[in-house]
Amino acid sequence: MHRSLDLPDAIQSAICVSDSEIIANYCHDWTGRVHGATDLLVRPRTHIEVAQLIRETRRQQMQVQVQGGNTSLAGGSIPLNGEILLSTERLKQIVVEPNSMTATVGAGVTLEDLQREIANHGLSFGVDIASRGSATLGGMAATNAGGIHVLRYGSMADNVIAMTCVFGDGSTIEPRQPLIKDATGPSLTRLLVGSEGIFGVITSVTLRLLALPQQRVAALTPLESIEEGVQISTQLRHLMPEVDAIEYLGPEAIALAPTNPPWNIADGGALLVQALMDAARFAEELSLLHLERQWILTDDTSRRQELWSWRERIPEWIATVGSPLKLDLSVPITRIGDLYRQAMAVASLTGITCYCFGHLGDGNLHVNLVGNNNELTAAAQALYQATLEFGGSISAEHGVGTLKKEALRLMRSPEELARLAALIEVLNPRRVVNPNVMLDIAQGEAHDTSPGME
Repeated sequence: MHRSLDLPDAIQSAICVSDSEIIANYCHDWTGRVHGATDLLVRPRTHIEVAQLIRETRRQQMQVQVQGGNTSLAGGSIPLNGEILLSTERLKQIVVEPNSMTATVGAGVTLEDLQREIANHGLSFGVDIASRGSATLGGMAATNAGGIHVLRYGSMADNVIAMTCVFGDGSTIEPRQPLIKDATGPSLTRLLVGSEGIFGVITSVTLRLLALPQQRVAALTPLESIEEGVQISTQLRHLMPEVDAIEYLGPEAIALAPTNPPWNIADGGALLVQALMDAARFAEELSLLHLERQWILTDDTSRRQELWSWRERIPEWIATVGSPLKLDLSVPITRIGDLYRQAMAVASLTGITCYCFGHLGDGNLHVNLVGNNNELTAAAQALYQATLEFGGSISAEHGVGTLKKEALRLMRSPEELARLAALIEVLNPRRVVNPNVMLDIAQGEAHDTSPGME
């Protein structure tokens, strides 16, 4: 028997879906590792409709799971216990303010749609990720997404200046005129960015924009070791302020490509750099830094995109050999070589396969493990522990979701988790919104339930 919501008939018929075939498409994550189920999908079109939905579900003592583009890699967007699934995909408005260089966008707007629209105004957005065609701005804000330009522009927390939201208690943050500066007390926006929906539903975000770069050069060089990549990265970050991306392509991941790369394959993989200048000037800067070596340089847009495809298609290639368990780890940059070697050693000991790539410029390594689930669990635990010993974090940009709740206890003290649980109870009492994400609050601490895992 399907549940129903007591909403005006016109709204109910427009936004509620009970067709099981349609709903099934929303109930598994991008990796194929997390599965759930629900009998009711809601797709509100406005902030007001979201508020009505949350108040009604609260009245009926139901719970809601929020989903944006469903690109979560931490199991944070799937209804695991039959929660009503609230998709933000129809919150699509985009309002660009060229004078203030801001854009206010609905939570369901994809990053690619935003990039296309603001380019018409000669503007760009500082955060960019490979899943731009499906990742939504609401989800990116909720997880504090970082991506390839963090070392220059920061993560979502540095680029969101305001938002609208419906909290789990039914109260709201209503739309306001966007302001670049506002010092009227603590910012709820800052609290909500990275909160993964544990306080409520983000319905729109106001973003800081930038002038559209007139030139960009992509440069790729093979590496004898990841440590060599760290050394080059450090020189570039210190002495070339125009650099806006430094990416690592692990050798095991490159080997999965269906064709040979256009550079000499080396044992240490490759380093991909992007900078706001033309190729000739970049080559001159490399010479001044005594970094003459094999480089592929291009400032041609199509060729630059071709080089970037070698980095951005790595997850696609990994998926061809199995369903990976994705660890999103960050460490001090000086320890990233240690983390890479530890990942390879743990994989060898547990009999699984490891593929690494990531954002070398900010110390974020994406470790993809493929193998038997029992061995994957053991390997993940060992790598989480190693990451903490290196002074790092178990999640750099993917969030905690449902898959890292147990590991969160390694990062946060019982007192910190208890304070978080108390704050959730204030803003989202009885966990009406996203009840399974990040924290189980019955005892005010995180527990690993891992429902829906294959």
